[in-house]
Amino acid sequence: MSTATDLTAKIQRFTTFLQADPDNTSLLLDLGDLQHQAGQFDAALASYGRAAALLPDASAANARTAAVYLSQHRFSEASALFEGLLAQGEQAPALQHNLGIALFYQDRFEEAAQQFSAAAAGGLDVPANARYLANCLHHTGQMDEALQAARQWHAQTESPDSQAYLSLLYFDLGEREQARAAAEAALAVQPDSVEANAVRGSLALEDQDIATARASFDTVLAQRPDNGRAWLGKGLSQLYTEEQDDALASLAKAEACMPEHSGTIVALGWAQLTTGRHAEAEQSFCRAVEADRGFAEAHGGLAAALVHLNRLDEARQAVTVANRLDPANFGAVYAKAALLKLDGHGQLADRLISRALQQRPTADAPSLQEYLTTFVAQRAPKH
Repeated sequence: MSTATDLTAKIQRFTTFLQADPDNTSLLLDLGDLQHQAGQFDAALASYGRAAALLPDASAANARTAAVYLSQHRFSEASALFEGLLAQGEQAPALQHNLGIALFYQDRFEEAAQQFSAAAAGGLDVPANARYLANCLHHTGQMDEALQAARQWHAQTESPDSQAYLSLLYFDLGEREQARAAAEAALAVQPDSVEANAVRGSLALEDQDIATARASFDTVLAQRPDNGRAWLGKGLSQLYTEEQDDALASLAKAEACMPEHSGTIVALGWAQLTTGRHAEAEQSFCRAVEADRGFAEAHGGLAAALVHLNRLDEARQAVTVANRLDPANFGAVYAKAALLKLDGHGQLADRLISRALQQRPTADAPSLQEYLTTFVAQRAPKH
Protein backbone atom coordinates (compact mmCIF):
# COMPACT_ATOMS: atom_id res chain seq x y z
CA MET A 1 0.00 0.00 0.00
CA SER A 2 1.32 3.42 -0.93
CA THR A 3 2.14 5.80 1.88
CA ALA A 4 0.93 9.40 1.82
CA THR A 5 4.43 10.49 0.81
CA ASP A 6 4.49 7.97 -2.05
CA LEU A 7 1.08 9.13 -3.26
CA THR A 8 2.12 12.77 -3.19
CA ALA A 9 5.26 11.98 -5.19
CA LYS A 10 3.28 9.99 -7.77
CA ILE A 11 0.70 12.74 -8.13
CA GLN A 12 3.45 15.30 -8.72
CA ARG A 13 5.12 13.02 -11.27
CA PHE A 14 1.91 12.39 -13.24
CA THR A 15 1.08 16.10 -13.12
CA THR A 16 4.47 16.81 -14.67
CA PHE A 17 3.85 14.20 -17.38
CA LEU A 18 0.51 15.83 -18.22
CA GLN A 19 2.10 19.23 -18.61
CA ALA A 20 4.01 17.74 -21.52
CA ASP A 21 1.03 15.76 -22.85
CA PRO A 22 -2.16 17.43 -21.53
CA ASP A 23 -4.58 15.39 -23.68
CA ASN A 24 -3.28 11.98 -22.65
CA THR A 25 -6.45 10.35 -21.36
CA SER A 26 -4.65 7.36 -19.84
CA LEU A 27 -2.53 9.73 -17.76
CA LEU A 28 -5.61 11.71 -16.76
CA LEU A 29 -7.40 8.58 -15.57
CA ASP A 30 -4.32 7.37 -13.68
CA LEU A 31 -3.86 10.78 -12.08
CA GLY A 32 -7.51 10.84 -11.06
CA ASP A 33 -7.13 7.40 -9.48
CA LEU A 34 -4.15 8.63 -7.43
CA GLN A 35 -5.99 11.79 -6.40
CA HIS A 36 -9.01 9.75 -5.37
CA GLN A 37 -6.80 7.43 -3.34
CA ALA A 38 -5.23 10.46 -1.64
CA GLY A 39 -8.62 11.92 -0.75
CA GLN A 40 -8.27 14.80 -3.21
CA PHE A 41 -11.80 14.36 -4.45
CA ASP A 42 -12.31 17.64 -6.29
CA ALA A 43 -9.01 17.22 -8.12
CA ALA A 44 -9.93 13.65 -9.05
CA LEU A 45 -13.29 14.79 -10.43
CA ALA A 46 -11.53 17.43 -12.50
CA SER A 47 -9.14 14.85 -13.94
CA TYR A 48 -11.93 12.42 -14.78
CA GLY A 49 -14.01 15.24 -16.26
CA ARG A 50 -11.19 16.25 -18.60
CA ALA A 51 -10.72 12.63 -19.64
CA ALA A 52 -14.47 12.19 -20.28
CA ALA A 53 -14.48 15.25 -22.54
CA LEU A 54 -11.63 13.81 -24.62
CA LEU A 55 -12.72 10.19 -24.84
CA PRO A 56 -15.18 8.95 -27.51
CA ASP A 57 -16.50 6.53 -24.91
CA ALA A 58 -16.56 8.19 -21.50
CA SER A 59 -17.80 5.14 -19.56
CA ALA A 60 -14.47 4.48 -17.82
CA ALA A 61 -14.21 8.10 -16.69
CA ASN A 62 -17.86 8.22 -15.63
CA ALA A 63 -17.54 5.01 -13.58
CA ARG A 64 -14.58 6.57 -11.76
CA THR A 65 -16.52 9.79 -11.22
CA ALA A 66 -19.36 7.80 -9.66
CA ALA A 67 -16.85 6.06 -7.37
CA VAL A 68 -15.65 9.47 -6.16
CA TYR A 69 -19.27 10.43 -5.49
CA LEU A 70 -19.48 7.34 -3.28
CA SER A 71 -16.45 8.51 -1.35
CA GLN A 72 -18.06 11.93 -0.95
CA HIS A 73 -21.35 10.33 0.20
CA ARG A 74 -23.13 11.83 -2.79
CA PHE A 75 -25.11 8.64 -3.10
CA SER A 76 -27.98 9.88 -5.26
CA GLU A 77 -25.60 11.27 -7.87
CA ALA A 78 -23.52 8.11 -7.75
CA SER A 79 -26.50 5.82 -8.26
CA ALA A 80 -27.72 7.91 -11.20
CA LEU A 81 -24.34 7.58 -12.92
CA PHE A 82 -24.05 3.85 -12.25
CA GLU A 83 -27.61 3.26 -13.46
CA GLY A 84 -26.82 5.19 -16.64
CA LEU A 85 -23.74 3.08 -17.29
CA LEU A 86 -25.64 -0.16 -16.80
CA ALA A 87 -28.46 1.09 -19.03
CA GLN A 88 -25.86 1.66 -21.75
CA GLY A 89 -24.98 -2.02 -21.65
CA GLU A 90 -22.11 -2.04 -19.19
CA GLN A 91 -22.37 -5.35 -17.30
CA ALA A 92 -19.32 -5.30 -15.04
CA PRO A 93 -20.17 -6.87 -11.64
CA ALA A 94 -18.10 -4.15 -9.97
CA LEU A 95 -20.51 -1.53 -11.33
CA GLN A 96 -23.48 -3.48 -9.96
CA HIS A 97 -21.74 -3.77 -6.58
CA ASN A 98 -21.03 -0.04 -6.47
CA LEU A 99 -24.58 0.77 -7.51
CA GLY A 100 -25.74 -1.49 -4.68
CA ILE A 101 -23.67 0.55 -2.21
CA ALA A 102 -25.12 3.83 -3.48
CA LEU A 103 -28.66 2.44 -3.14
CA PHE A 104 -27.94 0.93 0.29
CA TYR A 105 -27.01 4.31 1.74
CA GLN A 106 -30.24 5.76 0.40
CA ASP A 107 -32.13 3.05 2.34
CA ARG A 108 -33.26 1.51 -0.96
CA PHE A 109 -32.55 -1.93 0.41
CA GLU A 110 -34.61 -4.07 -1.94
CA GLU A 111 -33.09 -2.47 -5.04
CA ALA A 112 -29.62 -2.67 -3.50
CA ALA A 113 -30.06 -6.38 -2.77
CA GLN A 114 -30.89 -6.97 -6.43
CA GLN A 115 -27.63 -5.32 -7.47
CA PHE A 116 -25.50 -7.24 -4.96
CA SER A 117 -27.15 -10.48 -6.06
CA ALA A 118 -26.49 -9.62 -9.71
CA ALA A 119 -22.86 -8.81 -8.91
CA ALA A 120 -22.46 -12.18 -7.20
CA ALA A 121 -24.12 -13.97 -10.11
CA GLY A 122 -21.71 -12.19 -12.41
CA GLY A 123 -18.72 -13.63 -10.57
CA LEU A 124 -17.92 -10.99 -7.95
CA ASP A 125 -16.92 -13.16 -4.99
CA VAL A 126 -15.69 -10.65 -2.40
CA PRO A 127 -16.62 -10.38 1.29
CA ALA A 128 -17.97 -6.83 0.98
CA ASN A 129 -20.60 -7.94 -1.52
CA ALA A 130 -21.86 -10.73 0.73
CA ARG A 131 -21.81 -8.40 3.75
CA TYR A 132 -23.91 -5.72 2.05
CA LEU A 133 -26.27 -8.33 0.65
CA ALA A 134 -26.83 -9.78 4.12
CA ASN A 135 -27.58 -6.32 5.51
CA CYS A 136 -30.05 -5.54 2.73
CA LEU A 137 -31.90 -8.82 3.11
CA HIS A 138 -32.01 -8.32 6.89
CA HIS A 139 -33.57 -4.88 6.42
CA THR A 140 -36.22 -6.26 4.07
CA GLY A 141 -37.09 -9.13 6.40
CA GLN A 142 -35.75 -11.91 4.19
CA MET A 143 -34.11 -13.57 7.15
CA ASP A 144 -33.21 -17.00 5.75
CA GLU A 145 -31.61 -15.40 2.70
CA ALA A 146 -29.81 -12.89 4.92
CA LEU A 147 -28.43 -15.73 7.02
CA GLN A 148 -27.17 -17.52 3.90
CA ALA A 149 -25.38 -14.35 2.72
CA ALA A 150 -23.90 -13.75 6.17
CA ARG A 151 -22.63 -17.32 6.32
CA GLN A 152 -20.96 -16.77 2.95
CA TRP A 153 -19.36 -13.58 4.27
CA HIS A 154 -18.11 -15.43 7.34
CA ALA A 155 -16.76 -18.33 5.25
CA GLN A 156 -14.79 -15.82 3.20
CA THR A 157 -13.29 -13.94 6.15
CA GLU A 158 -13.82 -15.80 9.46
CA SER A 159 -13.69 -12.33 10.98
CA PRO A 160 -15.18 -11.16 14.28
CA ASP A 161 -17.34 -8.71 12.30
CA SER A 162 -18.97 -11.47 10.28
CA GLN A 163 -19.32 -13.64 13.39
CA ALA A 164 -20.98 -10.78 15.23
CA TYR A 165 -23.42 -10.15 12.41
CA LEU A 166 -24.29 -13.83 12.35
CA SER A 167 -25.10 -13.58 16.05
CA LEU A 168 -27.49 -10.71 15.33
CA LEU A 169 -29.27 -12.69 12.64
CA TYR A 170 -29.53 -15.77 14.84
CA PHE A 171 -31.02 -13.61 17.59
CA ASP A 172 -33.61 -12.07 15.27
CA LEU A 173 -34.47 -15.55 14.02
CA GLY A 174 -35.06 -16.71 17.59
CA GLU A 175 -32.05 -19.06 17.62
CA ARG A 176 -30.89 -18.05 21.08
CA GLU A 177 -28.11 -20.57 21.70
CA GLN A 178 -26.54 -20.04 18.30
CA ALA A 179 -26.81 -16.28 18.81
CA ARG A 180 -25.12 -16.54 22.20
CA ALA A 181 -22.30 -18.75 20.92
CA ALA A 182 -21.60 -16.53 17.90
CA ALA A 183 -21.69 -13.34 20.00
CA GLU A 184 -19.30 -14.71 22.61
CA ALA A 185 -16.93 -15.95 19.91
CA ALA A 186 -16.88 -12.50 18.32
CA LEU A 187 -16.43 -10.73 21.66
CA ALA A 188 -13.49 -12.95 22.58
CA VAL A 189 -11.63 -11.40 19.65
CA GLN A 190 -13.27 -7.97 19.48
CA PRO A 191 -14.69 -6.96 22.89
CA ASP A 192 -16.22 -3.72 21.63
CA SER A 193 -18.13 -5.30 18.71
CA VAL A 194 -21.37 -3.36 18.24
CA GLU A 195 -23.50 -6.24 16.94
CA ALA A 196 -22.17 -8.82 19.41
CA ASN A 197 -22.68 -6.47 22.36
CA ALA A 198 -26.22 -5.75 21.17
CA VAL A 199 -26.91 -9.48 21.19
CA ARG A 200 -25.19 -10.06 24.54
CA GLY A 201 -27.20 -7.20 26.04
CA SER A 202 -30.49 -8.47 24.65
CA LEU A 203 -29.86 -11.99 25.90
CA ALA A 204 -28.81 -10.66 29.31
CA LEU A 205 -32.02 -8.64 29.46
CA GLU A 206 -34.04 -11.79 28.82
CA ASP A 207 -32.04 -13.53 31.58
CA GLN A 208 -32.71 -10.52 33.89
CA ASP A 209 -28.96 -9.98 34.17
CA ILE A 210 -29.40 -6.24 34.20
CA ALA A 211 -25.78 -5.33 34.94
CA THR A 212 -24.51 -7.21 31.89
CA ALA A 213 -27.31 -5.85 29.73
CA ARG A 214 -26.59 -2.27 30.75
CA ALA A 215 -22.83 -2.61 30.22
CA SER A 216 -23.34 -4.17 26.79
CA PHE A 217 -25.76 -1.51 25.60
CA ASP A 218 -23.51 1.25 26.92
CA THR A 219 -20.60 -0.24 24.94
CA VAL A 220 -22.72 -0.05 21.79
CA LEU A 221 -23.90 3.50 22.45
CA ALA A 222 -20.38 4.75 23.17
CA GLN A 223 -19.58 3.93 19.52
CA ARG A 224 -22.99 4.29 17.88
CA PRO A 225 -25.09 6.89 19.69
CA ASP A 226 -27.72 6.50 16.97
CA ASN A 227 -28.21 2.76 17.55
CA GLY A 228 -31.92 2.45 18.24
CA ARG A 229 -31.72 -1.20 19.27
CA ALA A 230 -29.28 -0.33 22.07
CA TRP A 231 -31.38 2.62 23.30
CA LEU A 232 -34.41 0.34 23.34
CA GLY A 233 -32.57 -2.31 25.35
CA LYS A 234 -31.15 0.26 27.74
CA GLY A 235 -34.61 1.73 28.28
CA LEU A 236 -36.03 -1.68 29.15
CA SER A 237 -33.14 -2.35 31.53
CA GLN A 238 -33.89 0.96 33.26
CA LEU A 239 -37.54 -0.04 33.61
CA TYR A 240 -36.35 -3.17 35.42
CA THR A 241 -34.50 -1.05 37.98
CA GLU A 242 -37.39 1.45 38.22
CA GLU A 243 -35.37 4.33 36.79
CA GLN A 244 -38.51 5.60 35.14
CA ASP A 245 -37.32 9.02 33.99
CA ASP A 246 -34.12 7.59 32.53
CA ALA A 247 -36.09 4.79 30.90
CA LEU A 248 -38.45 7.26 29.27
CA ALA A 249 -35.50 9.29 27.97
CA SER A 250 -33.80 6.20 26.55
CA LEU A 251 -36.97 4.93 24.89
CA ALA A 252 -37.62 8.37 23.42
CA LYS A 253 -34.12 8.28 21.92
CA ALA A 254 -34.85 4.81 20.56
CA GLU A 255 -37.95 6.14 18.82
CA ALA A 256 -36.00 9.11 17.45
CA CYS A 257 -33.50 6.67 15.93
CA MET A 258 -36.23 4.36 14.59
CA PRO A 259 -39.35 6.51 14.06
CA GLU A 260 -41.04 3.89 11.90
CA HIS A 261 -40.43 0.95 14.27
CA SER A 262 -43.83 0.44 15.86
CA GLY A 263 -42.47 -1.97 18.46
CA THR A 264 -40.24 0.72 19.95
CA ILE A 265 -43.14 3.19 20.07
CA VAL A 266 -45.30 0.63 21.86
CA ALA A 267 -42.57 0.07 24.47
CA LEU A 268 -42.38 3.84 25.03
CA GLY A 269 -46.16 3.99 25.37
CA TRP A 270 -46.19 1.36 28.09
CA ALA A 271 -43.37 3.10 29.96
CA GLN A 272 -45.37 6.33 29.84
CA LEU A 273 -48.52 4.55 30.97
CA THR A 274 -46.88 2.94 33.99
CA THR A 275 -45.47 6.31 35.11
CA GLY A 276 -48.83 8.07 34.98
CA ARG A 277 -48.27 9.90 31.70
CA HIS A 278 -51.56 8.74 30.28
CA ALA A 279 -52.07 11.40 27.61
CA GLU A 280 -48.48 10.96 26.38
CA ALA A 281 -49.03 7.20 26.26
CA GLU A 282 -52.14 7.69 24.13
CA GLN A 283 -50.12 9.82 21.71
CA SER A 284 -47.40 7.18 21.50
CA PHE A 285 -49.83 4.34 20.84
CA CYS A 286 -51.53 6.48 18.18
CA ARG A 287 -48.14 6.94 16.49
CA ALA A 288 -47.61 3.18 16.65
CA VAL A 289 -50.99 2.65 14.98
CA GLU A 290 -50.03 5.12 12.25
CA ALA A 291 -46.72 3.30 11.74
CA ASP A 292 -48.47 -0.09 11.41
CA ARG A 293 -52.26 -0.15 11.32
CA GLY A 294 -52.25 -3.95 11.27
CA PHE A 295 -50.30 -4.23 14.54
CA ALA A 296 -52.57 -5.57 17.28
CA GLU A 297 -50.27 -4.50 20.12
CA ALA A 298 -50.51 -0.86 19.05
CA HIS A 299 -54.32 -0.94 19.18
CA GLY A 300 -54.24 -2.90 22.46
CA GLY A 301 -51.89 -0.41 24.08
CA LEU A 302 -54.11 2.42 22.88
CA ALA A 303 -57.07 0.69 24.52
CA ALA A 304 -55.19 0.52 27.83
CA ALA A 305 -54.29 4.21 27.63
CA LEU A 306 -57.90 5.16 26.88
CA VAL A 307 -59.09 3.22 29.93
CA HIS A 308 -56.78 5.33 32.09
CA LEU A 309 -58.16 8.46 30.47
CA ASN A 310 -61.71 7.26 31.31
CA ARG A 311 -62.67 7.22 27.63
CA LEU A 312 -64.26 3.83 27.97
CA ASP A 313 -66.31 3.66 24.77
CA GLU A 314 -63.21 4.48 22.72
CA ALA A 315 -61.26 1.91 24.72
CA ARG A 316 -63.81 -0.79 23.89
CA GLN A 317 -63.58 0.11 20.20
CA ALA A 318 -59.78 -0.17 20.31
CA VAL A 319 -60.09 -3.54 22.08
CA THR A 320 -62.38 -4.75 19.29
CA VAL A 321 -59.84 -3.78 16.64
CA ALA A 322 -56.95 -5.31 18.58
CA ASN A 323 -58.84 -8.57 19.14
CA ARG A 324 -59.74 -8.78 15.47
CA LEU A 325 -56.02 -8.61 14.62
CA ASP A 326 -54.81 -10.87 17.44
CA PRO A 327 -57.05 -12.03 20.30
CA ALA A 328 -54.03 -12.76 22.50
CA ASN A 329 -52.50 -9.28 22.27
CA PHE A 330 -51.25 -7.99 25.60
CA GLY A 331 -52.70 -4.49 25.59
CA ALA A 332 -56.23 -5.69 24.99
CA VAL A 333 -55.89 -8.20 27.84
CA TYR A 334 -54.93 -5.35 30.17
CA ALA A 335 -57.67 -3.09 28.87
CA LYS A 336 -60.36 -5.77 29.21
CA ALA A 337 -59.22 -6.55 32.76
CA ALA A 338 -59.42 -2.87 33.63
CA LEU A 339 -62.86 -2.51 32.06
CA LEU A 340 -64.11 -5.49 34.04
CA LYS A 341 -62.78 -3.99 37.27
CA LEU A 342 -64.38 -0.66 36.53
CA ASP A 343 -67.70 -2.43 35.99
CA GLY A 344 -69.24 0.66 34.48
CA HIS A 345 -68.47 2.99 37.37
CA GLY A 346 -66.44 5.37 35.24
CA GLN A 347 -63.45 5.40 37.61
CA LEU A 348 -59.88 5.67 36.37
CA ALA A 349 -58.03 2.36 36.43
CA ASP A 350 -54.78 3.76 37.86
CA ARG A 351 -54.60 1.09 40.53
CA LEU A 352 -54.59 -1.72 37.96
CA ILE A 353 -51.33 -0.81 36.24
CA SER A 354 -49.73 1.37 38.91
CA ARG A 355 -47.29 -1.47 39.58
CA ALA A 356 -47.54 -3.09 36.16
CA LEU A 357 -43.92 -4.23 36.10
CA GLN A 358 -44.87 -6.81 38.71
CA GLN A 359 -48.60 -7.30 38.17
CA ARG A 360 -50.32 -9.71 35.83
CA PRO A 361 -53.66 -8.63 34.36
CA THR A 362 -54.95 -12.21 34.55
CA ALA A 363 -53.63 -15.37 36.15
CA ASP A 364 -52.24 -16.80 32.92
CA ALA A 365 -50.94 -13.52 31.41
CA PRO A 366 -47.36 -12.28 31.72
CA SER A 367 -46.35 -9.22 33.69
CA LEU A 368 -45.64 -6.10 31.68
CA GLN A 369 -41.88 -6.51 31.99
CA GLU A 370 -42.04 -10.14 30.85
CA TYR A 371 -44.23 -9.09 27.97
CA LEU A 372 -41.97 -6.23 26.87
CA THR A 373 -38.84 -8.36 26.92
CA THR A 374 -40.44 -11.10 24.83
CA PHE A 375 -42.26 -8.66 22.58
CA VAL A 376 -39.16 -6.64 21.74
CA ALA A 377 -37.18 -9.82 21.03
CA GLN A 378 -39.88 -11.00 18.63
CA ARG A 379 -40.18 -7.63 16.92
CA ALA A 380 -36.50 -6.71 16.88
CA PRO A 381 -35.59 -3.60 14.93
CA LYS A 382 -33.33 -4.12 11.89
CA HIS A 383 -30.87 -1.47 13.07
